[in-house]
Amino acid sequence: MRDPYEILGVDRRATDAEIKKAYRRLARKHHPDVNPGDASAQKRFQEIAAAYELLKDPKRRQHYDTTGDTGDIPPGGMPRGAGAPFGGTGGGAGAGGFHWSGDFGDLFSELFSRGAGGGFRGGPFVAEEEDEDAAASLDIPFRDAVLGGTVSFRARIPRRCRRCSGSGRVGGGVCPSCRGTRTLVENEKIMVRIPAGVTTGSKIRVPGKGRSEEGDLYLSLTVEPHPYFSREGDDVRADVPVTVSEAYLGAEIDVPTIHGMVRAKIPPGTASGQRFRLKGKGVESTRTGTVGDHYYRVVVVMPSRETAEGRAAAEAFAKLYERNPRASLPKGL
Repeated sequence: MRDPYEILGVDRRATDAEIKKAYRRLARKHHPDVNPGDASAQKRFQEIAAAYELLKDPKRRQHYDTTGDTGDIPPGGMPRGAGAPFGGTGGGAGAGGFHWSGDFGDLFSELFSRGAGGGFRGGPFVAEEEDEDAAASLDIPFRDAVLGGTVSFRARIPRRCRRCSGSGRVGGGVCPSCRGTRTLVENEKIMVRIPAGVTTGSKIRVPGKGRSEEGDLYLSLTVEPHPYFSREGDDVRADVPVTVSEAYLGAEIDVPTIHGMVRAKIPPGTASGQRFRLKGKGVESTRTGTVGDHYYRVVVVMPSRETAEGRAAAEAFAKLYERNPRASLPKGL
């Protein structure tokens, strides 16, 4: 069992605030949402969370410092689960078999909540004073979300003043560069690669672009809607208009997908609203690597011009119905 201090990269004499800061930084870096499909990152995240769960509890930390045992401390004061991987303190079960309680879930939910609203929508990044990281939200096109791509943008990031090293003081006086604020807002052009399959709420880490060179920038993505395609999970949906004759007689039609045009058949007698599937023409999952499907709904479009020939054709069509199509509808409530 590794030393929890070593896992978090803190000294044995570290304060609670230093331990919490180290945990937040490492947890954001190795969070599964930031590293989709990376099993090693998930395992590392579980290890970090378990180490923090132990060290944030004063009794468990004192017990570990005295005995080197990572087991839990029950009410009687005797270790429970000695030799087991970071035993729990009650509460909900966590990934990897450990448990947490109290403020752990709240802290977990806050990992990426800072900076919502972000610097790309008119304001600077939001970053906690003691943290080297920065966080913001970023809108990306639908195409880049489903197929992947590269997005460049300008961001205003509050960086620690290099002249005073973030102290706000130089030679016993106020720093002339930051005027005692300890930070300087830098306007920087940043380019980031968007992996295929991301959704609104997905997180991306940009190393070295935080409040200092040691910090990172964490982006919370919002996917802009597409005027034609819509997405449900890894599946894509869209409507395809067809003529009356194509629906009645059947036809081969071109169906737009996110991967390009696909030639597809609709059978004779296709009704407006009927749905068809194109397997494997959806979005590739960032977690499993599997590809979703494309579902298209046929919409029968009537001719816009009324002519004598059209009326004659409609009257002939009406004779083909064997019964009233509204016969099964209720008469009312």
